[in-house]
Amino acid sequence: MSEERKVGENFDEKTAQDIFDRLKNVEGKTMPKTEGKFKKISDLMNEAKYLEDKGNLDEASELYKQVIFVLPDSQKAYEALAGIYQKQNDVDGEKEILKKAIANCKNNDGFKKRLDEIN
Repeated sequence: MSEERKVGENFDEKTAQDIFDRLKNVEGKTMPKTEGKFKKISDLMNEAKYLEDKGNLDEASELYKQVIFVLPDSQKAYEALAGIYQKQNDVDGEKEILKKAIANCKNNDGFKKRLDEIN
């Protein structure tokens, strides 16, 4: 049997919080902060697209991140967020979101190709 684990000795606080956040996401118990304003994910996506079209890229990216938090396999949200990073010339941000998209989306060939083009 493996070593006995003791609370507080196996993970630092940040790692523990990251694990807790992932578990909440997997179990679907946490909703976006704006849950009162947006009743459906489609409403959240529409608002994000509207903000993006108006040039409010930072606000739009936050909404796309909320969609991804609730639906971690949302290809449209990943595509939009990667596009925002591209518009902002944030190559590192674009690479990071593409890696997450590859890990979470079933049909990820487009994301792989795009990441290869950046590298």
